[in-house]
Amino acid sequence: MYSELFEKALSFVLPIEGGYVNDPDDKGCATNKGITQSTYNNWLKSKGMTVKDVKNITVAEVKEIYYKNYWLAAKCDKMTEKFAIVCFDTAVNMGVGQVTEFLKAAKWSNTEAFYLARIRKYNEFARNKTQAKYLHGWLNRVYALMDFVNKI
Repeated sequence: MYSELFEKALSFVLPIEGGYVNDPDDKGCATNKGITQSTYNNWLKSKGMTVKDVKNITVAEVKEIYYKNYWLAAKCDKMTEKFAIVCFDTAVNMGVGQVTEFLKAAKWSNTEAFYLARIRKYNEFARNKTQAKYLHGWLNRVYALMDFVNKI
C-alpha cells in the first residue's frame, strides 16, 4: 500500500520519535511514536471512531496518519528521494507548514540550505526557556537525518 520511499523515510522517523511521552513542557503534549493526542483524536473522529488514549495507538494507525497527514500533506510523494525524506522528517517534527518555509529558504533545491533553515528555527524556538532543553536533541536529530540521507 505504501511506497518504498515512504517506508524508508518512516524507518528514520519512527525510532527517533520513540514511544509514549507526556512532557508538560512539550508543546505537542502527550505523544506516542510522534503522534500527538490531538492529532490522534482528530484522525479517530474523521474515521467515525471514539477518541482513545494515544498510548494505545497501533502501528497501522501511525503509518496511516503519517502517510496522509505528513507525507502527502507535505507533498513528499512528488519530491526527489533525499528531499522527500528530509521534508517528511521536518513535517513530523515541526509541522507541514515549516516544510514550505524551509523549501523557500533552500530555493527548492539545496538540502544544505534546508538544514540550515531548520537549525536556525530550532535556535529561535530555544529562546523560549521551556523549549531550550530540547535544542541538543533537535540538533542531533538534524545531524542524524543528514547522515541517513547522505547514505542514500
